[in-house]
Amino acid sequence: MLENSKVPALFKKSLPFFKSSLPSKAWSYLDFHLHTDDTDGLITTDFLKGFLKNKPHLISITDHNSINSCLELYSTPGLNIIPGIEVGCRDGFEFLIYFEKIEDLEKFYINSVEPVKHSYKIARTNAAYPYFLKEARKYDSFIVIPHIAGVAQKNYLQNKDYIHQVTAQVDGIETYNHSIPRSRNRKAKRVREIRGKFATFGSDAHIEQEVISFYKFQNSSFSKLAYFKKNIFNICAVLLLFGKHLHLY
Repeated sequence: MLENSKVPALFKKSLPFFKSSLPSKAWSYLDFHLHTDDTDGLITTDFLKGFLKNKPHLISITDHNSINSCLELYSTPGLNIIPGIEVGCRDGFEFLIYFEKIEDLEKFYINSVEPVKHSYKIARTNAAYPYFLKEARKYDSFIVIPHIAGVAQKNYLQNKDYIHQVTAQVDGIETYNHSIPRSRNRKAKRVREIRGKFATFGSDAHIEQEVISFYKFQNSSFSKLAYFKKNIFNICAVLLLFGKHLHLY
């Protein structure tokens, strides 16, 4: 059972799907939304291996339209990894998709993601949202809408007129994203409650400091100063990633 009192109880709603992968002892770091330098993040797999060492944990590497880091960490002894990916549609809508088996993630990527990858936009593909819903259902998968009330183009509640059609078809909604304001996470929680969906959560980290901040959020008192630092880290991540996106484009 989840024993960290700093983790909201609603996060536990996602645990039945992940039950077979839960560590046998109390954990100190849970993160189901995490990016590496394989795509638009700056977090290396070596950092994660060192950071997670001797920390009871369960995480998912959800890089944009890529699975290289997930495969590497999944095969690393001592790490508890849920196979996952964040797929982006042609209009910017995204799904977090988790799999029971690493083989299914690989098949999904090869057959359904790689053929529709955008030529230069790493966070997008050339497919619309119904395509990924259909393709993911071919496997034992768990489909989640991330940052449903996020900032700017990530605010699907405001800028995607089909959002309620999608929420009816997914398994869960990310109700805590460490990279966005608390008020927006509260909106996500309300949608999840109305729709009766499972809840997931994650750092949505792209830089190491965001991982460390989310760890502290789960394991220590998170003061107003800590929230201020978190916001600074999030801004830094946006600025750094903007440069990386320009380079990749």
